[in-house]
Amino acid sequence: MRQGVLSLPKSFAKPLIAVFCLVAFQGASAQVALRAPNPGTDASPTPTPPGYHSPTELKKLPLEQLVDVEITSAARRPEPLWQSASAVDVITADDIRRAGATNIPDALRLAPEMEVAQIDGHDWAISTRGFSNSISNKLQVLMDGRTLYTPLFSGVFWDVQQTFLPDIDQIEIIRGPGATLWGANAVNGVINIRTKPADETQGFLLWGGGGNEESGFGGVRYGGMLNPDTAYRFYVMHESRDSLDLANGGDAQDDYQITQGGFRVDSKMTRDDAITLQGDAYAGNFGQLDAGDIDVDGQNVLGRWTRDLGDDSSLMLQAYFDRTHRFIPNVFEESRETYDLEFQHQFRWGEHEIVYGANYRASHDDIGNIGTVLAFFPAEETEHLVSGYAQDEWHVVPEVFSLVAGSKFEWNSFSGFEVQPTGRFVWTPAKDQTMWGAISRAVRTPTRIDQDVVFFFNGAPILTGSEKFDSEVLVAYELGYRWKLSDRLSLDLAGYYNHYDNLRSVEPQPDNTFIIDNLLEAHSYGGTISAKWRLSDWWQIDGGLSLLHLQIDRGSSHDQNRGQGEANDPSASFIIHSAIDLPRNVQFDSYLRYVDDLPHPPVPSYLELDLRLGWSPCKNLEFSVVGRNLLDNAHPEFASTPLTHEVQRSVYGIVQWSF
Repeated sequence: MRQGVLSLPKSFAKPLIAVFCLVAFQGASAQVALRAPNPGTDASPTPTPPGYHSPTELKKLPLEQLVDVEITSAARRPEPLWQSASAVDVITADDIRRAGATNIPDALRLAPEMEVAQIDGHDWAISTRGFSNSISNKLQVLMDGRTLYTPLFSGVFWDVQQTFLPDIDQIEIIRGPGATLWGANAVNGVINIRTKPADETQGFLLWGGGGNEESGFGGVRYGGMLNPDTAYRFYVMHESRDSLDLANGGDAQDDYQITQGGFRVDSKMTRDDAITLQGDAYAGNFGQLDAGDIDVDGQNVLGRWTRDLGDDSSLMLQAYFDRTHRFIPNVFEESRETYDLEFQHQFRWGEHEIVYGANYRASHDDIGNIGTVLAFFPAEETEHLVSGYAQDEWHVVPEVFSLVAGSKFEWNSFSGFEVQPTGRFVWTPAKDQTMWGAISRAVRTPTRIDQDVVFFFNGAPILTGSEKFDSEVLVAYELGYRWKLSDRLSLDLAGYYNHYDNLRSVEPQPDNTFIIDNLLEAHSYGGTISAKWRLSDWWQIDGGLSLLHLQIDRGSSHDQNRGQGEANDPSASFIIHSAIDLPRNVQFDSYLRYVDDLPHPPVPSYLELDLRLGWSPCKNLEFSVVGRNLLDNAHPEFASTPLTHEVQRSVYGIVQWSF
């Protein structure tokens, strides 16, 4: 069982000293947005690279633009982050560029309280506020309105979630339940990845690089105008990474290759009507230790129509199709087709801002039971989801105090009818202070792996799913406070207490077999403190410290993992990043990351340093050199197999050229 962490653990002392040293000599943090919340379109023939800012431009940016980024995820409508009644982080395009990230999981490391651990050359354990494992299942993840979670296990196959990184506008992260608006599985958080409109990505852009571990990555994008009201872009990209090392010094044979292409069209049909059409296709293969390669491929297409009704009112209708295929030799094969239709209406009525909508989703899978280890029965199934939601934000005292109430109502094929309500408040006692709080209920619905899976040992069933498996339930209590201490310094604090019921357990049976059941309970509490500090016109620092206590209770359960199979989380972590703009358009970024030890299976704590040096000789050209994990030759981040894989020190270069 986990121990409390309200006081700093001893293992935290050494990295904490290193933090003070770094701040004293250089500083550190991720600057949140070096552009206005609503940037204009750059239609010039040589557009500025995303996030390019000279020291002169940096001097003009007030703190409000660095902390008051506009978000849509928390309320399903645009609102300033500063006024949100949720714990929200925003990773901007500039943050991603200045970090030298080459994939989405590495970009997610930039947010406080995000647990991102690389398992092998192509798999990650990603969660927030606990319950991290190789099939983490308590996050709702979306890209441009398309859900990325799979009904196979309620999680995300992160190895195939990619896009052309320079096209990402921002990644919005809700830490805490968002089920009222985003539905089942938005239990511990929501990740909403948003790409830029096509009219903001005009002309050619070449981006890519490589190094000792990142053997090659990059792509090309071109954007143009079909007419004055219709913009388009298309891209193609490829990423290749070498395999990791094993703890015993061997080669993990888990190299990574993926190729992807896509397009987006945005058109202003009339003064009030706009449509978006976009799609992607990918194919790749991933190595395995002493086994054949994993093959993956998939395609998706999405269409969205919006109408501006005036007076803060709008309509939205969206539909998408998503196909995925995964083949693991002698183990597993799955083909899945998902169809989704959604409607939303938002409007203002007096001092009430109301949003409501409805959604239907059908997901059909065809699983090839090709191995001797596991199988799914039935091998082919269609899951249905029907939902509706409504939320009212009532400005009781305009610009001072607001109440938020709403609920999601769902019916799904696995557990039937679910209700997920929330109640929130936002209090702004002064223009530089915001306090918020929330009580919410969220569920993690059953999946194929909970109800339909069968594991075999020596040809006989040893572990089976159960049709009685019910939804896991969270009741969460949250409280947060944001404070702009001055024009150069702001703080953001968020704390929570979570109580979980009906958590997954593995229960023994009289015939010496096991079934998957719902007999575990848990509670967790913790919080995050983050700060943004502009020391001068050319130097900004920020960072965040997160603490977590998670206790899993067996109660009447005889779970064979003693509750340890559902979570493997650090009790403390932090990230700090220094962003320095030097003369002649040179940028120097440093990131110090600490992750406390993981208890089961045990993984030692680690402290790592990432550095980036970038130079823009002109507006449309940038060179950068990135060093990652510079404090160790190699270290493990997660252990899920007998042979632990270790992440190695790496150095690589990146070139970005637009014309």
